Amino acid sequence: MQASQNETKISVVIVYTNEEQLSEAVKYLEAQSVFPSTELILLDNRKNRFSSAASALNYGAEKANGEVIVFMHQDIYLWDDKFLEKYYNFLHNHANAILGVAGVAKKDHLIYYDFCESKDRIYRGRSSRGELMQAITLDECLFAMQKDLWKKLKFDEDTCNNWHFYGADICYNNLLNGGENLILSAQICHESKGNAYNKSFRHSLKLMIKKYRKKLERMETTCINIKCNSFMYFIYATVSRFKEMTRRKKK
Repeated sequence: MQASQNETKISVVIVYTNEEQLSEAVKYLEAQSVFPSTELILLDNRKNRFSSAASALNYGAEKANGEVIVFMHQDIYLWDDKFLEKYYNFLHNHANAILGVAGVAKKDHLIYYDFCESKDRIYRGRSSRGELMQAITLDECLFAMQKDLWKKLKFDEDTCNNWHFYGADICYNNLLNGGENLILSAQICHESKGNAYNKSFRHSLKLMIKKYRKKLERMETTCINIKCNSFMYFIYATVSRFKEMTRRKKK
């Protein structure tokens, strides 16, 4: 299943808690055209081995032998069997780029994510129509970069100390260091929408705003778009807590 070290071009890092979704994801990875040159780094977090995505992905990236590392959720199914080949070919020639399937575009500050959210193959979202688009931040469901770029940036385990904003943070870090983030869509399925808006999300957002308030005007991600200052965070957090309390009462 796994390429030897001197053959490895791509390392795919997945943190998983659901074996059924992982098995489905691996089935599509094994059908990839470059699979013989690909290694899978599968990190079992069913017993909460890792306290944060940042710590888990840094651990996986450290072990990676590939020139390019793909960080992927367990519920991503790569229907295009040339997906990894396309991503590798681009990143092989772009040492300072992070490439992802979805994100906030620089040109209009809108979110582009033309992929399926279920296996019915009905595509949802704002389509980029296959255009390579400059991005501000990328969605965390799947993004990739050269290992050497990861070594330069790494995931911030202090700011992103749970399971939110680790992708946005490394994208901002890349931009501020002269790199570029790009969206390159593909035929994929992302089966889960997730549940981001909770106490841990607010905690991470607060830390992100503290880190970037003197560097960025806005915090723009696929989950939230907010002015990067403490006052706007206070308003957001207050409204978010109220909505959360209301939802609980309805239950």
